[in-house]
Amino acid sequence: METFAVNPVRMAAVTTVTLALLMYTVGTLKEQRTRHASPGARGFLTLGVLLDLTATTLMVVATGKLALTLHGALGYSALALMLIDTVLLWRHWRVSGPAEVGRGLHLFARVAYIYWVAAYVTGAALVMANRAA
Repeated sequence: METFAVNPVRMAAVTTVTLALLMYTVGTLKEQRTRHASPGARGFLTLGVLLDLTATTLMVVATGKLALTLHGALGYSALALMLIDTVLLWRHWRVSGPAEVGRGLHLFARVAYIYWVAAYVTGAALVMANRAA
């Protein structure tokens, strides 16, 4: 039976990106349900971005390279979309206060979140496939 050495930095990255998924999910659901840039939606999305940035940094440290692989391209682009979504939600709140989020931003938030989840699942699948090979 083959055993795999556990890389603590990689494990921290996996844990952190999973926490980012949880924060993105809560923040996106809050915005989607209420259609407002509520403090909860903004807070959870901001925490999700910070956790995602941390996880990405840990993944780069664990692999020792910043190579643009399929996994990396999906992850970086998904992070960028969630960062844009979060910035736009904060901007909406700063400009419009408690006003309802417009249809475009509401739709963008949904698309960005779905893309991020797809990238998360695809990244996990790619890592597992590489482990099996």
